[in-house]
Parts: sequence; structure tokens; C-alpha cells
Amino acid sequence: MPSKRDYYEVLGVPKTATADEIKKAYRKLARQYHPDVTKEDPKVAEEKFKEVSEAYEILADEKKRQLYDQYGHAGVDSQFQNGNFTWNDFSHYGDIRDIFGDFGSIFDAIFGGGGSSAKRQQSQAGRDMRMDVEITLEEAFSGVKRKISIPKFENCSSCNGTGSKDGKQVNCPDCKGTGQARVVQNSGFGQFVSVVPCRKCRGTGRAPGSECPECDGNGRTQHTAQLEIEIAPGADTGTRLRVPGAGEMGRAGARNGDLYIVIHVRDDPTWDRNGADLYRDVEISFVQAALGADIEIPLLGGGKVNMDIPPGTQPGHTFRLKGSGMPVMNYNGRGDLYIRVKISVPQKLSPEQKELLYKFAELEGEKTSFLKFPKKDRKRKR
Repeated sequence: MPSKRDYYEVLGVPKTATADEIKKAYRKLARQYHPDVTKEDPKVAEEKFKEVSEAYEILADEKKRQLYDQYGHAGVDSQFQNGNFTWNDFSHYGDIRDIFGDFGSIFDAIFGGGGSSAKRQQSQAGRDMRMDVEITLEEAFSGVKRKISIPKFENCSSCNGTGSKDGKQVNCPDCKGTGQARVVQNSGFGQFVSVVPCRKCRGTGRAPGSECPECDGNGRTQHTAQLEIEIAPGADTGTRLRVPGAGEMGRAGARNGDLYIVIHVRDDPTWDRNGADLYRDVEISFVQAALGADIEIPLLGGGKVNMDIPPGTQPGHTFRLKGSGMPVMNYNGRGDLYIRVKISVPQKLSPEQKELLYKFAELEGEKTSFLKFPKKDRKRKR
């Protein structure tokens, strides 16, 4: 059996790491090896997830960490069965829910549920589903309704969800009706036996006597469901909407999973966004900047607002228009709009305009390419 890696090395933290730093490192690695997102081989990801969870089990507990710091793996192997970390050894369930939210227990997928009948019934609950929806900034401002198509499973209409051609079920031939299967793992310390839900009957203990030809004995068929969702004004990238019961169908009367809609707001060429605040660039002439002006500012979602440009405004100056930004989602309020001033310099000037600018340069004592009118401008002036 290969020797275990140092727990600090597994989590990528120094031995002086704080509890928050350890949890942060575990959060990152746990998400990296989550089976729904990992790009690695599932078996490799499973082993790595198990390894970082074992390290976190020890280093997140102050007493276990002290034993490990003093005696190494020999000081903490007694915490695990036969020196091997298993699902039953993990005690930080609250941290897992904090990391993965309501998307269910990752350990059920990796280490298996198994055990009590309550766990077997829970394993029959439908899985949560996720769908990403992209909207424009204007839609995020005003709110929008969207129709989405969701691939879902429903009870097979031919067998009413039993999976049996004649509607009859018998004890599962693989688990003899127990709903459990024993998995034996060999290690340097001997054999380790764990109990997981039976794969054939998925922990129910029952199986069809003769498989339904429509669903191949699964009891479910796939179809596409149409669902209309409403995205409230102020939604931002990362906003998550929960639709209870719209996920995968549960088995054996268990509850359906939930559907989570994750919002992505497209970048806009005109507007920049930071939370509920908006930013945009507005060009004014150098004359308006020097003498001051009253200009109209278009607003996102329609309408305009007047803004006063004081004399002597410099390029890059930012004005704040309070309450003219994005709506705050599920709250009666709005962010602010910030206007960044850019000075527009004309590329072509008429002779009269040049004459005025030459006179201005002379008054200011500024050096320009021509302190007097070029010959071509003199001729035009005559």
C-alpha cells in the first residue's frame, strides 16, 4: 500500500494555516473534484476527493490536528476504520452543505448512501438540476420572462412506473430484497467491507418480474418539458433562482428534485456594471468642458436626465447621478449612475475656428504649430 501524502500538502496549505485558510483550500479542491464539474477521470476524481476530505477531517479538528502534528499519520489512523478513511468517518456535514448549498450530498454520489432505510429512501429522491440562462443587460434592468426546455423523466405510461411489463414486482435478485450491496476493498491492513445501495434496484429491494419494453425496466421515460420562468429586475451574473420540484422525478414516491436557474448577464458595449451601479463614458467638446454646459444623458431602460457640466471640467472627471443605476433585486431601490467625461477634439476645423483658436493660443502664450495663419488659410480669409 503506498504511503499517504502529508495532509498539509494534500490541501496545499502551510503548517501555520488558520482554520479559515484550511476550509478555503478544501472548498476549492472539493469543487474541483466534484463529479458534475471535474474534467478528470471519475475514478481518479473520486480518489482525490476522498483524499482531500480525509485531510480536511483531520486538519479542521483542533485536537486531531495536534495529534497529527505530533505523531503524523500514526497519531490519527486510529480515528478511521482499519486506518482507512470512509464516508462514516466524515463529521463535517455542515461544512459540506455550506460549500455545495442545496445541491445534495456529494458523499452519497462518491461513497454511496447505504445503511438505514431512511438513507435508502432519501437516495430515491430526485436529483436537483441546473440550467444556465443568458440575458442582456437591458433585460436584467427591466426583468424578463423566459420559456426554457428541460429534459426530464416521468413515470412510464405503459407500466405506471413499476418497470414491469405486467405491473408485478419481485424481490431484487441481486440484493435478495435488502436494497443493499456489500463492497469489499482490500488494503494493507486487510479487507474493508462497506454497504451501499444496490445498483440494480437502487436501494428499493424490488425489481420488475418481466421488464417493460417501453422503459427497459427503468420505470421512467425521458421527455422535454416547457417551463416559463420570471427573472426579476436587477438580476446579476450568478443570480440563482430555485424552482421547487422541477428537477428530476423521485422514485418510489420520494420527492422530486429542484431546478436551479443560474443567470448570466452578457457584457454591454455601452454600459459597465458593478453590482447595482452603472458606468458609461460620455463625450463632450472642449468648448463645453471649458465654458460649462447642460447636456442630456440617456438612461438604461429608456428616458433621459439632464446633467450640468461645470466650467473647467477636466477629461476623466466622473459625475454621480444618484438613483439612476440598476434596480436592486427584490428590493425597492436603485443603484447610482456614474458618468465618465471624455473630451472630443475635432479633427477638422474651418478657417474661422482656426482663427479663434490661434488668438486664444496667443492670449495664453502657448506655442502651436502656427502662431499666425498658414498661407492657405489667409487666402481663404481674403
